[in-house]
Amino acid sequence: MMIDWLWGAIAAIGGIIIVLLIAGFFIASAFTLLAAKIVKVENATFGRAMLATFLGSLAGGAASLVLGLLFGPLLVAGAVLSTIGAYLVDSLVVKAIFRTSYGKGLLITLLAGVLAAAVAIVIGLIVVGTSFLSCGL
Repeated sequence: MMIDWLWGAIAAIGGIIIVLLIAGFFIASAFTLLAAKIVKVENATFGRAMLATFLGSLAGGAASLVLGLLFGPLLVAGAVLSTIGAYLVDSLVVKAIFRTSYGKGLLITLLAGVLAAAVAIVIGLIVVGTSFLSCGL
């Protein structure tokens, strides 16, 4: 009986993770589209933004993995190099999908990351602020 409850909890957590990943993908695609509109890419559509987000994440993740394995013993330098490499490879994918210059592709990638980070910080501050309010601090 205890096992059934545990399996149910694991399935619920798995379902929540899948829903969050899908929602995060659509939100990241919206940030990519917004960044493309700000950079003034003519053929920026949500479908292209979704494709750029998906393929760019795969390519950037692969580049980050390879660079992380190569420069991993350098610790902080390895993390920085793998992050920079991931952004550079991701911007190549964005460049190809939006059919724009490499500079605009890099700008779209960086701007989408900054927008996502800014929204995440604001949401984090709201969550922390409301938690302090709920405990009376």
